[in-house]
Amino acid sequence: MKIKNTHLAALACVSLIASAAMSQAAVIISEDFSYSNGSLNSQNGGTGFSGAWTSSTNVSGGVATGNAGSTRNFSASLGTMGTIWVSFDWGYTSTPTQAASFGGLTFYAAGNEKQLIGNTWPDPASHSVWGTNGTSVSSESSVGGMKTGVAKITLGGAGANNDMIEVWVGATGSPVDVSGAALLTATGRDLENLDSIRINGQDFVGDPGQSFDNLLIGTTMLDVDAIPEPSAALLGGLGLLALLRRRR
Repeated sequence: MKIKNTHLAALACVSLIASAAMSQAAVIISEDFSYSNGSLNSQNGGTGFSGAWTSSTNVSGGVATGNAGSTRNFSASLGTMGTIWVSFDWGYTSTPTQAASFGGLTFYAAGNEKQLIGNTWPDPASHSVWGTNGTSVSSESSVGGMKTGVAKITLGGAGANNDMIEVWVGATGSPVDVSGAALLTATGRDLENLDSIRINGQDFVGDPGQSFDNLLIGTTMLDVDAIPEPSAALLGGLGLLALLRRRR
């Protein structure tokens, strides 16, 4: 009977831990582009924004498409301390040809560009793969349709260049596993008080087409399209069971 009660107690603890983690989750920004086909300009859906989109691109089938940047301001900045999680779907239909092309998701603070996740500029070799400012590009292709990018932004407090960003990429349609090493990591970044974004970007030759969808920004991994590897959660639960059994 005691063993059974111990198991029940362990399961209860695991449940409480999971519930506590979920209770701390807070979605800050969301946008799924569920608009009628046509111009994205002046569309005002989603949550966490202070105004509508400024854009010269379109929405098609609930996806923002085109090779011009679209911008929007947040209702409040993302602050100077803590952890911010971001996920979004993005990709090209074909490889960009222009050396000055760029695209993906770009963060701004007080009108200054701070961090781009996607196709960074100006390295021509990076235009067909995922990258982010402050690090080398990856080998993960950005061509052939959208993939899901997940970023963890760690804010180190007041003072420039003490923040970090980590990026993972996975297939759309299922959560991205963020339990392993990040695909891209950049340290020494200045990511305080991010207050607006630009999506997609520009390719001046060839017009290969960019697509962007399903933006989520929150304070925990649970807020975005990401999960730890299931084995990690299982090991945590087994460890707790073992600890309680030893205490018994």
